[in-house]
Amino acid sequence: MDLDGWVPMRWPCGPLEIERGKRREGFTAREADTLAQWCEPRVLELVAGTPVNCLVVTWAEGSVGDEAHQQALLPLVAAARGRGLTVVGWVEGGADLQRAAGKAQAAGLSAIATESHEPLAGLEVLRFRKRGFAARPRVAFFGDLDAVWPGMRVDPASGVDAVSGPTGPPWLDSNAWHVRLVHSLVEPKVVWLSFDPPDLGQPSSSTSYAQAIADTEIGGARWVVSLDPHLRLGLVERRASALETWTGIGRGLAFFGAHRAWASYLPAGQLGVVSDYAGPNEFLSFEVLNLLARQGSLYRVLEKGRALGVPFDGLDGILYVDQAPPGADLVRKLYAFAEGGGTLITPPGWEERGVRDDDAWRPPFGVFRYGNGRLAVARAELEDPQRLAEDAQILMSHRHDQVRVWNAGTAQHHLATSRDGRCGVLHTLLFPSPYRRMPMTVWFRRPWAKARVFTVEAEEPAPAGRSEVETGVEFHLPHVPVYCALEVSA
Repeated sequence: MDLDGWVPMRWPCGPLEIERGKRREGFTAREADTLAQWCEPRVLELVAGTPVNCLVVTWAEGSVGDEAHQQALLPLVAAARGRGLTVVGWVEGGADLQRAAGKAQAAGLSAIATESHEPLAGLEVLRFRKRGFAARPRVAFFGDLDAVWPGMRVDPASGVDAVSGPTGPPWLDSNAWHVRLVHSLVEPKVVWLSFDPPDLGQPSSSTSYAQAIADTEIGGARWVVSLDPHLRLGLVERRASALETWTGIGRGLAFFGAHRAWASYLPAGQLGVVSDYAGPNEFLSFEVLNLLARQGSLYRVLEKGRALGVPFDGLDGILYVDQAPPGADLVRKLYAFAEGGGTLITPPGWEERGVRDDDAWRPPFGVFRYGNGRLAVARAELEDPQRLAEDAQILMSHRHDQVRVWNAGTAQHHLATSRDGRCGVLHTLLFPSPYRRMPMTVWFRRPWAKARVFTVEAEEPAPAGRSEVETGVEFHLPHVPVYCALEVSA
C-alpha cells in the first residue's frame, strides 16, 4: 500500500461527531447540521480536482453509538471509493480494535488509524502516538498526536495578536523541528501530523492554512488537513470567502506535491546537538531543537547511541545536552573534535582542557582554547533551553554562517541540500507584520551559481538576481507573501 501517495484530510461527520460536539460548550445547531451534511456523498465534490485523496473519518470510540454511526457513513464511504478516494477510519483507544477493524474492512475502508498498541492483522493500521522516544522501533509510518497549529501563538482572551516576552519577538509554534527529529531517530517512510485550527470564534485565515501546510511539508511530513467549523459551514453554503480559502489549501497541497524531491534533501547543520532525546533529557533536548530552529540556527540531530559512528564533517560546533556523560569512546571523539578546530559545549563536570580564554565571552561558561578549537564548560546545570540555544549560537559565533537572510521580519528558515551536494533549497516561512516588507536578500557562503524563487501563488519559478560579494554570493528575491523556496544550484 503506497502510503506516501496519500494526501489525507480529516472528514468530521455523522452521529458520533454530533454527540461529541454536544459535549462542548458553545456547540450550535448549525454546527450539528453541518456535521450531518458532511455525511452526504454530494459534499465529496469539494475534493474533486484537489490533491486530497484520503479521507480520515471517525469510525469507533467504544460507545453504544458506534454501530449507528458506521451505518450512517456507509453511503459516504461507497461514494468516496467510487471517486477513487481512500478512506481511513479513526478508532479511539477505548474501542474494541478487532471489532472495529472487521467492520471497517467489510465497509471498504483501506485502513484504520489509532493510538492503540494492540496488535492487529488483516488490515493496514496507522499508529499515532504522543511525543516521546523512550522506545524507538523503526517504523514505516509515524503519526504525531501532539502536533501544534503552526504560526504566531495568539491569546484570544487577552486580545493580543501574538504572545512574546517583554522585549522578545513573537513566539512561533512549529512542528518542523520535531519532524526532523522523528526522521533522525525513527527513520519512517511516512509521517502524518494531526492538529486542528484554533477556536478563534471565526474562520481561520487563508494565510494560517498556508503556514500550516508549509511548516509541515518542509520537514518532510503530511498534515491531516483539518478545517475549522466556520470554514466547513461556509463550504457547505458555497460562500465565496470559504471557497477562496479552500482553493488556497488545494493550491498549497499541490505545490508541495509537485516538489516532493525537496523532502529527501538533507538538512544543513553547523551545530550538532548530541542527546539520547529521552527520559530526563527529553524536555531540554526537545526545547533546544525547537528554539534553535526558531532563532534560525542550522543544526544537526546527533543521537548519542549512534554518534560514535557518525562523522562530524561540516560541523562548526557540538552541543552535548544530557546530564550524564557519554561513554569513554564518545568522550574522546568529542574532545578530538574540539582539538581539531571545532567548538565543544558541555554541561558542568567535564574536564577543562587547554588554556583559559580570558578574552572570550564567559558567563555562564568557562571557555578554553584547546588545540585548534575551543571548549566551553557550563558553570551551572543546563536548565533554561532558551538561554542554552542562544548561548550555543554565541559560542559558535556567526563567523561560520552558511546563510543569512535580510528583511524577512518574523520568519523561520530551513536549509537543506541534495545528497550529492549539487543543489539545495532554502525554505522561508514569513509571518504577519504590520510593517511594509522590504525586498528580501539571501547571502550564502557557498558561491552558488544560480537560484530560482518558487512560491505557491506563481505557476512558474522566478530567477533571483545574483551578485558576488567578498565572502560569498547574494540573491535578491521579489516580494514574498507567506512562503517561498529559494532553489540554488552549482
